[in-house]
Amino acid sequence: MQNSNRLYDFTPDSTDEWEVEDDVVMGGQSEGHFTVTDDGHGRFYGHVSLANDGGFSSIERVLEGDADVSGEKAFTVRLKGDGKSYTLRVQSKRDQEFMHEATFPTSGEWQTVTIPFGIMEAKHHGEPVDVPEFDGGPVHKLQFMIGNGKEQDFVVLLDWIGVASR
Repeated sequence: MQNSNRLYDFTPDSTDEWEVEDDVVMGGQSEGHFTVTDDGHGRFYGHVSLANDGGFSSIERVLEGDADVSGEKAFTVRLKGDGKSYTLRVQSKRDQEFMHEATFPTSGEWQTVTIPFGIMEAKHHGEPVDVPEFDGGPVHKLQFMIGNGKEQDFVVLLDWIGVASR
């Protein structure tokens, strides 16, 4: 990676590196898609359905060789959202049954969102888990999700996901 604080740069070759995971895994009917635009931005789009107790769509990627974010203080995401809120989730270890997550609004314009480690909550299937807060260390998996309790269409362009020391 060109910039040492980047965990992932979306490129024209990113299409097969991200896997869509929707609420269909638990009986829901949401439908998400992931493609890469001609200018190399990840495009995550689709429809969130509340049918059959559904309500989320996500994309995820296991990092090749866990990234070590020790000494950093926040995740950063460069994106162009649609005015809806999205959630960044991280998993530290392959066998860990929970993820640390934080939800943030998007403006409809290109923006860089900063998510301090200290505001990320540990959850398993949407339920809080009583474990220490994320304070750096390994990152095994990244997940980007929409699940706002609303039936809605969505589209977001992703440029990169990184970390920051501030």
